[in-house]
Amino acid sequence: MDIRDIGVATTVAALYAVVTVALGDLSFSWLQVRVSDALLPLSYLFGWGSVIGVTVGCLIANLFSPVGLIDVVVGPLLNFLAALLSYKYSFKNRVLACIYPVLVVSIGVSTYLHTFYGVPYLLTVFTIAVGETVSSMLIGYPLLLALEKRLKTGVG
Repeated sequence: MDIRDIGVATTVAALYAVVTVALGDLSFSWLQVRVSDALLPLSYLFGWGSVIGVTVGCLIANLFSPVGLIDVVVGPLLNFLAALLSYKYSFKNRVLACIYPVLVVSIGVSTYLHTFYGVPYLLTVFTIAVGETVSSMLIGYPLLLALEKRLKTGVG
């Protein structure tokens, strides 16, 4: 990682952790809209720095999770996978970079909530997918476009 990646990683991690914890119950429920997940597709633009940032940010944020240790361990791994897919396998397709987080997080979180807490699996997949769609697609996609435009024009 170079200095740019380190800067991106620390900025993304801090933003992710602060936004997640600040929004409390909205971030930590099986009926959730984790607004900070709008940062997951940014690995499409920022690469490894962003992948590491959303992973570390999730780890820090999930230390405050009422779900417990499973959220601290598995949540960051899911973020790592979602961001990695957005970075490496979006094939220059911004929409695909935003879809990976919806799929990975909704299926992954639902699996451990069902397994460890008996939460209804299909209902949880649906509710988390709705929240992830809001975060990754409705917030993350416009954020991705705006940042990409600023990077191309060199503004800011």
